[in-house]
Amino acid sequence: MWTGFGLNGGAAQARYDLTREFVQQTRKLNLTDSKVFTPESKLTASLLAQQKPPLVQFKNSVEFGEDMLVGFAHDFETTVGARVEKDGENANTLLIFMSGVGLVMSFSQSTGWRIVSSFPFMLRFERPGGDLKNVRAKAVGFMGEAYKGYANAFVHFLGRFNKWDQGFSSNYFARLTKASIHPDAQAKLASYKIDQILNPELLGFSSSSAICDNLNIPLLPFQENDALAKRYAVKFNDDLAAQNEIAIPDADLKFEVVLRDLDKKIIHSTQRGVTIIRRTLVIRFFAIDEYANEKDKRFLNVLAASTHEDRTPLNSTEDDTPERDLVFFDRLLSRTLTNLLSGMAKRDAQTLAQAEVRLDAVAPAIPRLLELCAKTR
Repeated sequence: MWTGFGLNGGAAQARYDLTREFVQQTRKLNLTDSKVFTPESKLTASLLAQQKPPLVQFKNSVEFGEDMLVGFAHDFETTVGARVEKDGENANTLLIFMSGVGLVMSFSQSTGWRIVSSFPFMLRFERPGGDLKNVRAKAVGFMGEAYKGYANAFVHFLGRFNKWDQGFSSNYFARLTKASIHPDAQAKLASYKIDQILNPELLGFSSSSAICDNLNIPLLPFQENDALAKRYAVKFNDDLAAQNEIAIPDADLKFEVVLRDLDKKIIHSTQRGVTIIRRTLVIRFFAIDEYANEKDKRFLNVLAASTHEDRTPLNSTEDDTPERDLVFFDRLLSRTLTNLLSGMAKRDAQTLAQAEVRLDAVAPAIPRLLELCAKTR
């Protein structure tokens, strides 16, 4: 096996601003340099080598047609500073969101790169934020730590989906193909001033990671837009420049997610001496069987929701900020998807109830969902 880190798409894209500045400051390199992620590649190799039993043999070069390549492609990053609850107290916190996809690939001169398996994941990195001035510069200073956490997350997921030694399905794939925000939810995001970060892109990366994690299935990279529909542009290393674009197979099992609604209610409780901020988030989740004979290939269509009560000092406005809204709505999104997906995977009525979903409402679709998920493994 050979392992490497890379970027999905051109190094000049704005979504890599934190990483670009980090490597320029600490490594005196540009993102276009093939050595820019050498520390991450070495760390990943070291972590993989520690797995028991060892499942990977590392080589310094690739024999095309014989070796597999384990690669990591970085997709997305953003940062925010917010006052959020820590140990019962509100504390200034710096958060870095990073999303990527692990790729297990083979290569032949005739067909080029071929995806054997892939697994998207998301890292939510938190550190004390100080005075929250110049959040971007502080985030750049933490990117080295964040990338270490990223490498650990990559190895964790690879440990779950590295079953190439047991054979694999080469012709059945799953993918999140659409992530959208309903106009009603979009209007509220804009009114809360968080629509620039909690957008379809973040929704898609977060949902794709949750599907992979909770249904325990490999998943093709999120189809963020038409440009990514068929190609994944990754250049891991100068030695692997035979073909920079990876053709993405058609998905047989497809998922779609819609941020259907969200709400925020403020309740002042003079009796308790607190202000309660009650946030609610609602998603609609679809599963689609491309091989279905029915006209409507969607066999699962479910609404799921979660609510969280956030307590701040009475009549305090210091903690009622867009950044805090973003953090808690993001957590609600993760919680809703986790309870919905793991609840269906385990047929657990109690877990589903935490997403406001009745087991009997989704029970007819579960056998088919689990059967199709098994095919992807």
